[in-house]
This record gives sequence, C-alpha cells and structure tokens, in this order.
Amino acid sequence: MNDSQNRPKWKKFEEFVASLQSLSTPDAVLKHDDKIKGKSGVIRQIDVSVRYKLGQFDLLIVIDCKDWKNPVDIADVGSFIDMVEDVEANKGAIVCNAGFTDGAKKRAIEKGIDLLLAVDAENMDWPIYIAFPALCELMHLKQFRFRFRDMNPKPFPVPPIDPRFIPIFDRDGVFKDILMNLFIKSWNDGKLPSEEGEHEDLPFIEGDSFVKAKKVLYGPIEITTTFDVGRKLYYGEVPIQKGTGFGNTLTGSFITNEFEFGLDMVEIEAKWRLLDSEEELAIKPTFVFSACDCYPLIKHNPPDG
Repeated sequence: MNDSQNRPKWKKFEEFVASLQSLSTPDAVLKHDDKIKGKSGVIRQIDVSVRYKLGQFDLLIVIDCKDWKNPVDIADVGSFIDMVEDVEANKGAIVCNAGFTDGAKKRAIEKGIDLLLAVDAENMDWPIYIAFPALCELMHLKQFRFRFRDMNPKPFPVPPIDPRFIPIFDRDGVFKDILMNLFIKSWNDGKLPSEEGEHEDLPFIEGDSFVKAKKVLYGPIEITTTFDVGRKLYYGEVPIQKGTGFGNTLTGSFITNEFEFGLDMVEIEAKWRLLDSEEELAIKPTFVFSACDCYPLIKHNPPDG
C-alpha cells in the first residue's frame, strides 16, 4: 500500500486546499501544516499558511481545513478567531465542504473571516456543485416578407410557384439557391440584425439576383426583406463543468483562475423558466447570454435549364 493510500482523508483534504490556494496565489510562500508561535507563547498548528509581501508589508493568511460531515458551527468559528488573533494574522479563512451554520456565518461576518468551499468540478472525493444564475435571451423570427423590384425598371415575369421556392440566379445564369434558403442562410450566418423588433427593406443576397421564366433570364432584380424579430427570455443556472478554486459561502462568489462551462439550448428551452421581462427576477444574474434560433434549409431539387 503506497503513502497516498495510507494518509487519512482529512490530511488529503488539507493538501487539496493547499494545492488550490497555491494556484490562486502563485507568488506567495505557502506552507502546509505550519507551526506559528502566538503572542500567548503557545505554538499554534496551522493547516495552511500563506505569507505574502506587499510593498513594505508582510502579510499572513491562515486557513483552517475541516473535512467534516456536518457544517461548521459558531463555536468552531470562535475557536478559529482566537487562533487568528493569537498569531496576529492579517486574514483568516475556514474551508469546509459540509458548509456552515447560520450562527457560524454571522460570527464570521462580524470578525472578517472567510467561510469557503474547496472546489474542483472534476474531483470525486469532495464534490461541490457550483452554478451561476444566468439569463438567456433567444431571438427568433416571428414573421417576414420579401420585396422584388426590377432595377431597370421594367416588367418581369414571376414564376407561378410559392414565392419562397423561387429559384435565384446570378448574372451568368448560375443557380444560387431558392429564395427562402438564401434568407435562412443570411439569418443563420448572422448577416441580418437580430435585435427585437421590425427590420425593414434589407438586402440579404450577395451579388446581382436574376429570375428565369421559360429559360429566359430577367434582372438584375433588387430583392429585400422586412422581418420581425421576437425575444424569449429564460432564467436558470449554468453549472461549472471544469474549474478549481474557492466558493465563498458569505458572498456567493467563486474565486478561480480559470473555469469552463457550456450551454445546451434544448435544455434551456425545456427546463429553464420562461420570463416576460427581467423585472420578474429578485436577483441580478451573473451572466446574460444571447442566442439566435437557427433554421434548417429547405430541401429541393435544382431547377432545370
């Protein structure tokens, strides 16, 4: 059995916290299982100490690690405060992934003690779920219409089909696509405005556009669109998929150098709360995301001739 298997779990937790702290303060001097003589004359055992020089000041931060099944209570915070004051630390923090009682939080706030969770989203020994409140606005097409105008001007024949399926050609008679697909491509590629409201008479086809009737090419024709964009607003939580750091239970913040998350629009539409407006929320979201509906192209057969 190797040394890692022999070490008790609480000792591994201290090492875990020390490794997270070293990532947050790479320029500091960090010691695990430090011994500091207090002003009382008593040698104090410190789970993790952090010494940092800021200009002419030497700062000391002490961290207490508790791999407990139950939350830290007010008495535990009181004992830690005594130790912080005895070693004359500039800052103290308790890390316990089981959480903290309301009394412990109140006492910690009074004395400026941080109450933290050790977070590694991929760690199975001390799993912690961290998620941020978020808004996602999903922009979508409510309605649209097309306008054809000969550039010459002169009359031109309109093919007797559903206007969405009118074939569009370039000046050399090379088929571009049907009208609806050209519109969808322009929207999906972000070439059209996606702000909520109506957008009038906008071009959306690159280059000259021509139509055919009985294999005769007519144009160039100016084709524009007027469309109305709607907005759906969803509220939910975005979980961290990868990331290391500390969660502050007093402020709700997450202290990290790097983290990773992802969004699933299908899950957002299915599980997140649909709002009428931001005014329904009592809290301010951490993130606001914007997305646009993408639409599938219409399958069709290329025109003959």
